[in-house]
Amino acid sequence: MKEAIIEKILSDARGIANSTLEEAGAVGKKTIETAENDARIYREKNMRESYEERKEIIRRKITVANLEVKKEILAKKQEVMTAAFDEAVKLIKENGKSYLNLLRGMIEKASDGDKIVFSESDKNLVGEKWLGGVADDLNKKLIFGGYGDFCGGIIVVGDDSDENMSLEVELKSVREEYEPKLAAILFGE
Repeated sequence: MKEAIIEKILSDARGIANSTLEEAGAVGKKTIETAENDARIYREKNMRESYEERKEIIRRKITVANLEVKKEILAKKQEVMTAAFDEAVKLIKENGKSYLNLLRGMIEKASDGDKIVFSESDKNLVGEKWLGGVADDLNKKLIFGGYGDFCGGIIVVGDDSDENMSLEVELKSVREEYEPKLAAILFGE
């Protein structure tokens, strides 16, 4: 399942990346054309200025345009990566049975007396009754802690410490680990 999710993420991200890179290329080309046109007009109006000064002005404008293009491409790449990981959250939650098993696995890490906070978006899937059944199966005394504002997973609130196992936090660590590999695959970096 992990491989299917990664393949889906890669497939979606490739499509987005290709269109995003084309858009960024078009913006960059337009910016460079504008800079070159500005330089041409400047050159025609000020023919008495030295050739070196004109050359330096053109170089600076092209450098600025290239920096803007790179900045735009970087922003689009970040959007693609974020969209890919947002899609991963949807895919994880899509299969209700697998997602419930994931939540159960997270709950297994809790200790007696801990409060379990579920995602607000999981209200129709899990609640106090479901937690009670899982707690009985695990022979643990767990307390339903309500719902929180996160996209999925759980937060365990203990007496000594809390453990955030929300999907945002869990996928952040996955993203940090795999983002360079995904970028290399998607963008050839």
